[in-house]
Amino acid sequence: MGLLDEQDRFLTDMSRLIGRAHDLGFVVTGGELYRTIEQQRIHMREGRSRTLNSQHMKRLAIDLNFFVRDGDDLDLCYDKEVLQALGDYWESLDPANAWGGNWSSFKDTPHFERREGVTARPGPVAGTVLAPAAGAVPPPRPATVPMTAGEIAAGAPSPAPVIPQVPLPPAGSMTTLLSAEVGPKRPNRRDDVETVQLLLNYTAEDGRITLDAPLKPDGIYGEKTREGIVAAQTALLGMEEPDSVVTPGAGTERALRMSVKPVFSARLLRLAMLAAADAKVELFRDPIAKCFADFDLTTPLRQAHFLAQIGHESGELRFQEEIASGAAYEGRTDLGNVRSGDGRRFKGRGLIQLTGRFNYEKFSEAVDRKDEIMSEPTLVAEDLELCVGVAGWYWANRGLNGPADRDDLMRVTKIINGGVNGIAHRRQLLERTKALYGLG
Repeated sequence: MGLLDEQDRFLTDMSRLIGRAHDLGFVVTGGELYRTIEQQRIHMREGRSRTLNSQHMKRLAIDLNFFVRDGDDLDLCYDKEVLQALGDYWESLDPANAWGGNWSSFKDTPHFERREGVTARPGPVAGTVLAPAAGAVPPPRPATVPMTAGEIAAGAPSPAPVIPQVPLPPAGSMTTLLSAEVGPKRPNRRDDVETVQLLLNYTAEDGRITLDAPLKPDGIYGEKTREGIVAAQTALLGMEEPDSVVTPGAGTERALRMSVKPVFSARLLRLAMLAAADAKVELFRDPIAKCFADFDLTTPLRQAHFLAQIGHESGELRFQEEIASGAAYEGRTDLGNVRSGDGRRFKGRGLIQLTGRFNYEKFSEAVDRKDEIMSEPTLVAEDLELCVGVAGWYWANRGLNGPADRDDLMRVTKIINGGVNGIAHRRQLLERTKALYGLG
């Protein structure tokens, strides 16, 4: 790929990054893009750079300014924790993309670059794919059939029978989780690789394959991931010449997916929200299961829509309260903020954010914890049952099971958001979660 093509790819990905930043509520301005060799030498003399080989000099790097609203003000943000979701998203778009916030030597959170010539890591030449056995399996659960309380509260799925004795789901019966192939000299997109790594780990936990050690689900394709795919193709599909490739919807993915049942569990939640940390998934699993039972979220389609919306609203379980201070809500009598300091005190909290004194009073009355919550509003973010429960309470009060039953993403989004901000991310989460529930 020539330099002009690299620059074109860089700017295309940059437009997607800025769109994601807007979805998350940031205001973005451009910083430095092009840098001359004289400017680079000045950076080196001032200790701001260590090399003359800067991607800025090739127009393959840019420093962006991310602002967070605080009332009428905009605060410039360099906080790695706050910007991590954007850095992860940038690096997920292409193996050649790198974010300065992930550098080990120092952190440069405004910096995003593309490294030309970076491709998927090489691997062995692909062999012959042997066709997996196929047979009848129970059909996917209909979207309108309620789950039992036991299924809702279930944690990790039970171990699956050993394959290949048990037939795989027929081709075409399972919606893929992958956007492209994973394997040697394949696209190896970050989300796809992480999905395969998680599935390999779950399959090993169930005793269906053996790994030397659990894979780090970092979305980076390497030798350990290749070895895991080979182990799966050998043990699960009986391949004599494994090709190390996971093709969307084909035998290897279908075999690995048997470790994730189409009912709510920690595994399903982790695969639905790839940006969520493992620890957050474990913490939120039970409160979400309780919320499902409490607010009649008892069909796969309702649960898929709910998870997609809380996934977007919370940055995939990263944020339990809004980043801004809440000063913008000061004096908002329509929210019940009639006392000095109410804006900050009753700022947005919860997986679907509760905002304003009036709404805090209504919610706290509904859960019979009014005195406690009104004296300590931060509990809505800190107490995970409340943090999830406020989303369920909002969902029920606004009658969102109706449009969810109709699979009407636009209507659900407009009721929650007032518009369709972040609709691409909400749709991506919904389609992925529906696939996990077997709603092809």
